[in-house]
Amino acid sequence: MLNWIWLGLIVIAIAVATGRDISEIASDRFHNGGSLALHVTDLKQTSPDHFTTAGFITKNELAHFYSSDEIKNIKADTLRCNLEVVGKRSADGKIIGAVVLNVPDDAPTLWKDMASSMSDNKTISGKGEFFTGDSTRIGSLVFTPEPVRFRILNKVANDGILKAAETAVTLALGLIGVMAFWLGMMKIAEAAGFVALLAKMAKPIMVRLFPEVPPDHPAMGAMLSNMAANFLGMSNAATPLGLKAMEELNKLNPNVGTATNAMCLFLTINTSAITLVPATVIAVRLSLGSHEPADIIVPTFLATLIALTCGVFFNRFIQRFFPVK
Repeated sequence: MLNWIWLGLIVIAIAVATGRDISEIASDRFHNGGSLALHVTDLKQTSPDHFTTAGFITKNELAHFYSSDEIKNIKADTLRCNLEVVGKRSADGKIIGAVVLNVPDDAPTLWKDMASSMSDNKTISGKGEFFTGDSTRIGSLVFTPEPVRFRILNKVANDGILKAAETAVTLALGLIGVMAFWLGMMKIAEAAGFVALLAKMAKPIMVRLFPEVPPDHPAMGAMLSNMAANFLGMSNAATPLGLKAMEELNKLNPNVGTATNAMCLFLTINTSAITLVPATVIAVRLSLGSHEPADIIVPTFLATLIALTCGVFFNRFIQRFFPVK
């Protein structure tokens, strides 16, 4: 069922992204292929085929080229930016080549959307021509940016679906070693009788929490083993023990199909179980490059202790004032 839910979410994301992209293409939001005139100053030639310059365009010129809604976030009357050009200078002083425009912080949202689909969210690339009067000081650039199409769909596919899949595989592979180590340590603790010892220590408390379950009933043993496994971070081992405990508790259930107080309380304890060694979280932190992955031990223990206390208290409150009939 969960796989179908994920598939549905992916299909919805692709459909919404495609719809928005088609809307942008239909409205010609980015004016693909259009020539935007930029005024340039302080032209410098850093190499035979490389030029740098500062540029500016007025807010009115932007509004004439784009729609007024696209530039409403611009507060200044003039938008300034820096450009780099890789091209050649012709005999008449014209410079033709590839242009990279650095998007300023106060640029319109449209330019930032273009940059996010082209490169690193900071530049817009295109082709341009410099018409220079005095080639060292001032001129005008007709800037034709590269076409921007299906930017949202590309972002969903590349930065969303594919990136998440790559991260999932990398993370899963990185967890193998750490999980194998911790699960091995927990298996040694189990073979040494540490799990049984924890279960024995918790038994007096369990008898008080579950008065309707006989102390020597198999359900009590399964619940104790489940809690001990959760305490040591052995979630893989705790799951079958939890299922076994529920199966045994159901044998004491006078109304099969309706959860008893003991079953509800055990589910609460299992969900908010105290964890001393959060092996999975430690492994995830380590695989993501954490320098101190075990720092999570104390906060996890305190958080699970508080969660367990609140869960048991709330469960008892519900059982007392809203008993099962």
